[in-house]
Parts: sequence; C-alpha cells; structure tokens
Amino acid sequence: MFSVNTNLGAMAALQSLNATQQALQMTQNQISTGKKISSASDNPAVYSIAQTMQADVSGLTAVSDSLNFGSSVLGTASAAQSQIATVLQSLKNTVTAGQQTGMDPATINNSISQMLANIDQFAQSATFNGVNLIASTGTGVGATNSAVSVVSNVAGSTITASNNDANNGAAVTASDTAGLGLTGLTVTAAAVGLTFTNATAPAANDTITLGNGTKSWTFQLSDGSTTPAAFTTPSSSTQFNGSINISATDSNGAIMAKIGSALQAQGFGASVDNNGQLVISGNGVTNANSSVSISGTGAALAAVSGSTAAIATVDAAIKQLNVNSAYIGSKTNQITGMESFTTSLSSSLTAGIGALTDANMAAESAQLQSLQTKQSLAIQSLSIANQQPQSIMSLFR
Repeated sequence: MFSVNTNLGAMAALQSLNATQQALQMTQNQISTGKKISSASDNPAVYSIAQTMQADVSGLTAVSDSLNFGSSVLGTASAAQSQIATVLQSLKNTVTAGQQTGMDPATINNSISQMLANIDQFAQSATFNGVNLIASTGTGVGATNSAVSVVSNVAGSTITASNNDANNGAAVTASDTAGLGLTGLTVTAAAVGLTFTNATAPAANDTITLGNGTKSWTFQLSDGSTTPAAFTTPSSSTQFNGSINISATDSNGAIMAKIGSALQAQGFGASVDNNGQLVISGNGVTNANSSVSISGTGAALAAVSGSTAAIATVDAAIKQLNVNSAYIGSKTNQITGMESFTTSLSSSLTAGIGALTDANMAAESAQLQSLQTKQSLAIQSLSIANQQPQSIMSLFR
C-alpha cells in the first residue's frame, strides 16, 4: 500500500538507527571511561559490590600507612637496643676485669658510669614521632608516648607495642639503665640474695621489702587462691607497693622467676645464681635496709659481695635486654607480616574490581567499528525510505 501518512520503511529504519545510536553511545562511554560499569544505572548489583570493594581498598591504604609508621617506631627501638647490647658487652668486660686484684675501683666505677650514661643516651634518643619504646615511661627526647598502636586491618583491629607489656609472657620493660636494673651500679655494689629452703608456696599477704635507706619497695604475694589485702596508699614518692601473684602449684624456680620479673619492672637487677639464690641488685639496695616475711617457705635475705653483685647485675641486664629485644623483634615480624598481607590484599581487591567493572578495550574497539558501520547503513536506509513517498507523485502525472 502506498501512503503519504504512514511510511513503514522509514519507521523501521528510524528504530534501527535509534538502537544503533544508543549502543554506540554506550560503547563510546566505555571507551572514554575504560569501564563497562561506571554508574549504578549500568548494573546496580555489580556497581554496589565494586563500590564496597573500592572502599576497602581506600581503607587498606590507611592501614598500610599506619603499619609503616609502626614499623619505623620499632625499627628505631631495635637500632637503639643493638647499640645498648654492645655497651652491655663492654660493661660485662669492665665489671669482670674490675674484680682483679690491684685494679683501682674509682677508675673502674668511672668507666661504668660513662657506659651507663651511654645506655641512657641511646634509650633517650630512640624516639620516632613522639614515641619511645626504649626509655622509661614518660622520658625520651621529644617523647610523648611509651607505646604505639597501629591499625592492622579495615575492621579497626590494632597491634600494640609497649615498653612495659605484662601480657607478653615475660617482663618486658624499658631498656635504659632503670629498666635494666643498672641504676647505681658500681664494681663494689652491694646486693641481697633471696633463698627458699622448701617448696611451700607463699601464703596470702606475705611480703618482701627492699630498701636503700631513702626509698622502699614492698611486694605483697598471694597464694594463688586468696586476693592480697589492699595496700594503703603510699605516703610519699619514697614508697612503692606492688603485688606478685604466686600459684599454689608453682615450684621454687617458678616463684623466683615471678619475683624476679616484678623486681626488674621496678629497675632492679634480678638473676638466679648457680646456687639457686635470687641475687637482687641495683637501686642501691642493701641487706640492712631490706627484709622478707614469707610464711612457711623458709625464705631469707642475705648480703651478697660486691663482685658477685656487680656481675649478677650486668648478667641480669643482658638477660632482660634479650627479652626486650625479642619482644620488639616479634612485634616487628607481626607488623611486617601484616604489611605484606595488606599489600597483597589490596592488589587482589583492585584486580577484583577491575574484573567486575573494567571494559575489554579490544572488544569495545571492534564493537565501535561495527556500530559505526551500522549507523552509516541505518542513515542510508532511512534516506531511501524517506524518498519512497515521492514515487506517489508519478501516479498523478
């Protein structure tokens, strides 16, 4: 049928051209953005998943920055501990040589003082962006914190490193002279020895008191089942009160270890000698100013000679530094592991986002050529269809 009102061929050609134009616009958008899904209208479900994954990638960037900061803090602490370890080796040599007959104690003590000053200098300088894990709490050049917490995942979990971590399974303390129990060390330093004569566990509220004539430290023990009676608040800064939790099943060795850890946390040197005696040194303690009251254990304090005390103090400091260094090393490994995992996870998420949203540029290029050809043909077809009504004029000639 010939009609000037309805041109079916033109309508069909126009529909084809419109469809081709829409497909061509979509292809050109994918080529310009590089994405097959760049908005929610392209594919709501996939777009939502991709946006969530992209948020995680952004969060992992912050996590990586935090882990890098923690790694730098721990690296600074580790470097300082390495220097302190070298000084302790020299200190052990000096203290041991000082026991030789004919050596001038004043000269030896002067050398010891210089080494202790070096230890404190290394510890004080081990500050990174306000965090110092080596110096005693509250000290350190520019230090405002003695612990660092870094974000380890996008859920907000943290890894914390401190210079006094009682939950590490060992007494981790500062690595300066106070933390290592070296305060007041001399080649003729006095010390006290704590011994037990049987394996009976301490009773609740048994105490150990140590003093230097000016300050006293009192440690109250529990028996593992009874909470120690509350301490009264110290009347001055020259008094310290603390608790040590002893289990009823602890051996003498375990009891010694727990007491030693508590003493080291207060700056004492504490190590068990070959006779099973806990040699307590540092902080200027003497047998005359110290006492022990432990029911049923046969515990006692006795004076220890200066040579034994000095060597025991340095040995205890070396042992404590090893504990501290191992702690810093384990935290470093933990953070390094999380850094590697975070990088891998970020890469995996980025690859996943790409698989969901990135356009296949080779395929889109071929599609563009095809659609451009179809567009040209559709325009040509529409032009031919538009000329068809002109043939009706020949019927009226």
